[in-house]
Amino acid sequence: MALTKERKTQILEKYVAMLENARGMVVTEYRGMTVNQLAALRARLRENNASLVVTKNTLLKIALEQSGMAVPDELLNGPVAIAIAYQDLPQTVKNVLEFADDSDVFVIKGGIIGESVVDSPQLKTISELPPLETLRAEILGMMTMPMTQFLGLLDEPARGVVAVIKAGSEGLVNVLAAYSQKDAA
Repeated sequence: MALTKERKTQILEKYVAMLENARGMVVTEYRGMTVNQLAALRARLRENNASLVVTKNTLLKIALEQSGMAVPDELLNGPVAIAIAYQDLPQTVKNVLEFADDSDVFVIKGGIIGESVVDSPQLKTISELPPLETLRAEILGMMTMPMTQFLGLLDEPARGVVAVIKAGSEGLVNVLAAYSQKDAA
């Protein structure tokens, strides 16, 4: 049954809305998968604020263009489903890769991240990235480390002066204590 122009417009608007909120996506071929397998993958992705959408390729290409994303014609042929990451792209990619490893028929074609098209080995690398919160903490640590070291260097001369004065005062106290014991004896 052919889609009406109105229905195509609705689908296109849905695709554009999804892509505007996407951090990236994995393009897959789902030929030969059962409905239960697709449902299992959808449930797995939903836990990570991601979704799996079986696409109309022509409409997806138009939506990608309208969203300013890359349009890889070579990936968008045949029965295509896209796994869209709305938050944690590495975790979404990892979930899709793990699912593909367990399936004989589910094929990963590549991915789209903004204006870039990535292949399967690059997706594997992305899946190995730590969670976003961890990356933010590491970057913050790298940014604050030089300041912390610099402040430590500024404090060091003062610590040295205090150490010299403390050592001198302890020495003076020891000398006075020795004289007081000598006078008492």
